Amino acid sequence: MGKADDPDNTIIARLREKAGRLERLEGELVALEREREDLLDSKNRLARKLEKYHRSLEEWEWFFEHSVQMLCIAGLDGYFRRVNAAFANTLGYSREELLARPFVDFVHPDDLSKTMRELEGLGTGRDSISFENRYLAKNGSWRWIAWYCPAITDATTKLFAIARDITEDRRKEAEILYKASHDSLTGLYNRAAFEESLESAIAQQGRNQKGEVVLYLVDIDGFKSVNDRHGHMAGDHLLQVISNRFRQIQRAGEMVARVGGDEFAFLVDGTPEPSGGYPVEPLAERIIAQVSQPVALSTGDVTVGCSIGISMFPGTAGDLCTLMTQADKAMYAVKYSGKNGFQKYTPSLD
Repeated sequence: MGKADDPDNTIIARLREKAGRLERLEGELVALEREREDLLDSKNRLARKLEKYHRSLEEWEWFFEHSVQMLCIAGLDGYFRRVNAAFANTLGYSREELLARPFVDFVHPDDLSKTMRELEGLGTGRDSISFENRYLAKNGSWRWIAWYCPAITDATTKLFAIARDITEDRRKEAEILYKASHDSLTGLYNRAAFEESLESAIAQQGRNQKGEVVLYLVDIDGFKSVNDRHGHMAGDHLLQVISNRFRQIQRAGEMVARVGGDEFAFLVDGTPEPSGGYPVEPLAERIIAQVSQPVALSTGDVTVGCSIGISMFPGTAGDLCTLMTQADKAMYAVKYSGKNGFQKYTPSLD
């Protein structure tokens, strides 16, 4: 019996072994199928993510290239990595020309130090917001550029900046400021600008206790007669000619303004002579000489004169109003005494 059973037992043992192997293989196959499905699912998810990232990158590339704003990518080494068409077109260079040189080569010399400080700040975590400097365009002009750029972080190694050409804005601002401070007829400073400068000069002299602030008030003698006889256009031309002459005799440290219809003023930051006092005569004589020269009109030449009143701070006046009043008194003293001359204020005029 035992011998007869041996082959059967062997067969059973082998079947049991194969059955176990089969079940293990079936289990492994199921696991592999699941893993394959997971891999296919992961592959599909990865493909979708890649498609999404590629689409986002394409959108960024399209925006970068077609944006009407000036866009650039730069490194802290001072070179542009990329610039878009708007950036290159605004300055008139090719992209290759902009990328070939350090960008500080394009910066105005007066703006170079502050530009370097701004660049250092970007490297240490300080964002750049509305930073303005001037860039040299290829045609030789200077363009005012306003910058917006996030600072370098642990997640970024390059600078991504948006820039805006504000040259026209600056020009309009300068034009507004010019009109606010200059006389429209003569181009000289107006009364408001003159009084502001006079107030500033007095305050500075009060702090430094050096020199003197000298005021020359100039009234044109005979201007009304020219207006009445030759017309207002002739009168305007006369004022323009005299104003141009005043510009020619104006020296460093002197300011000239039109402060009334036919009234002008010179402001001088005077340095007293060693013997004491500021010599007021040289400028007064230059003014009279210029005003006294004939002025050509369409109806013929005319000649006018001027009366000049002079006052000084702190020589005779202690504040702006007193300085103006004293110069006015001295000027009228000249008019009453025959005109076409100058008078320095003295207490006797009171």
